[in-house]
Amino acid sequence: MHNKQEDLMLQSQSLTDEQKQWLISLSGYLSMQNGYALDCLLHKSETYPLQAIINGNVKVLKNSYDIHSKADLVETLNVFTDTARSDQFMNSLIQSVRHDLYIEHFFLNRNNDKNSNEYMVSEWAEKHNVSLSDCGIKGFDVGRSAFLCRCAYTTGLITEQETWYYLLVLGKIAQQLFTDWQEFAMSHILGRLTWVGVKLTKEEDFSDRYPRSFEVKLEIKRDIEELMSILADDEHPWCQLDWTIDL
Repeated sequence: MHNKQEDLMLQSQSLTDEQKQWLISLSGYLSMQNGYALDCLLHKSETYPLQAIINGNVKVLKNSYDIHSKADLVETLNVFTDTARSDQFMNSLIQSVRHDLYIEHFFLNRNNDKNSNEYMVSEWAEKHNVSLSDCGIKGFDVGRSAFLCRCAYTTGLITEQETWYYLLVLGKIAQQLFTDWQEFAMSHILGRLTWVGVKLTKEEDFSDRYPRSFEVKLEIKRDIEELMSILADDEHPWCQLDWTIDL
């Protein structure tokens, strides 16, 4: 094991309660949607028995992410820290702020299929080329990765100590990318919009691009409303925890 990994492993063994809550909160958006609390790693539910929760997490890992083992999880985490969609977004963002590339993009690519992923991503990148200039949509990558760590811990794929290690790695990545929870949240929601194929133009553009267009539209509307309520809630960890906490 490399020295850096050894250092992080040792550091993960002596995290304070505040540091742990901060790391858990990286998964906050998806965790809350799936019934996870933000004050501990395990799913706490008064409605569903633990085995049902474990079975549900197994399905999420296997069916949605093809994760069947610890090795699969580690490989997925490595991929999610730098996804192709994130790279595509950043490339589009760079094109929108560099005059030479923007002119080329405007004249040569504007006739591209407006239902394509490339066109959709470029539209979002152009709109947010200032607010997300440094981080792009990596908030979605980090948030999903943190949530998968919680799922893997719940199902027993990784130990509690391994979970803190992986979350600490994600935490250090997040602090380098974002300036505060608001920026992280914005990056997360925009990443979700691009991943499910929501376009920037008229509402009817939801129609044929995605089979569950109406459901997706409602889900995104709910996500944005939840995000706004979180950022306005002084009691929420995102509004209480200092983004620049020492990790």
